[in-house]
Amino acid sequence: MENVKKEREIVKVVVTGAAGKIGRWTVRTLLDAGHEVVASDKKLREEVASRDFVQAELRDYGQVCQLLQGCDAVVHLGNIPTDVRNTSQAIFENNMLVNFNILEACKDFKIPKLVWASSETVLGYPFEAAQLSYLPVDEEHPTIIKSSYAMAKRLTENLSQMFHKLTKTQIVALRFANMYEPDEYEKIPIMHWNEQQKDIQKKNAWAYCDVRDASTACLLAIEKDNLGFEIFHITAPDTIMPDLSQDLVKKYFPDVTLKKDVKGHETLMSIDKAKDVLGYEPRYTWRNVLNNDGTTKALPEDQLALSKTNI
Repeated sequence: MENVKKEREIVKVVVTGAAGKIGRWTVRTLLDAGHEVVASDKKLREEVASRDFVQAELRDYGQVCQLLQGCDAVVHLGNIPTDVRNTSQAIFENNMLVNFNILEACKDFKIPKLVWASSETVLGYPFEAAQLSYLPVDEEHPTIIKSSYAMAKRLTENLSQMFHKLTKTQIVALRFANMYEPDEYEKIPIMHWNEQQKDIQKKNAWAYCDVRDASTACLLAIEKDNLGFEIFHITAPDTIMPDLSQDLVKKYFPDVTLKKDVKGHETLMSIDKAKDVLGYEPRYTWRNVLNNDGTTKALPEDQLALSKTNI
């Protein structure tokens, strides 16, 4: 009997924050998978691949409704990132209102699937040994909020669960960590590998994620059915350090229990749930680009940065 491959259902997906770091790649990934994509952002950016682009202010509920009406799914990436250019109040006010408007519009228009970008910051960023229950941190690890950005993310996780109970629709929160584009890997040895930086980078257990894997996670969450409300950690398969993961734990978190056997350079922000449920298998790591001494390897064509490719 011949195996019949299930055809991918083509859906209309709205991607907010489409001009951002993850957004640009997510638009391309969804298009490559055959989906119809409406890209949206506050800014007009030439590198947004979708021909269907809507410039929208997500703080305005009317604009959100116009943007989402008629779509089958939403990938919501449009938040102010945590950085020094915005006050805590501005980050919280903007992100909470925007996130509520997206959730509310998905409810009002009965949109069956929503995927949105949460963050590793809800786990206690910057991590402290006394506040870690165990490593690798997984989705069951207690949350500890230390910034208005993390507060908005955690509250939106709670809101998502409330909206799921209200609507019975699929809502997935992806906790991304320290995003990298392909052409940024060469900076890693200078930025992170000295002893001082190794200590500093323990603030998220040395986790990072390639934008291409992040965009694939968005696609997987959109195409998966019957998830209900779920939270998934999405990172690279390894840490950002050349050291073995167990050695990093022994040196920087000596009193923190290892929940499982950590092999080689395995990530200390567990992605086991995403692998098991979504089928997430991260393909990209700095080790494809750099040698352990920091020298660069020759990059194949498909690993060049988005800015160096034709859209």
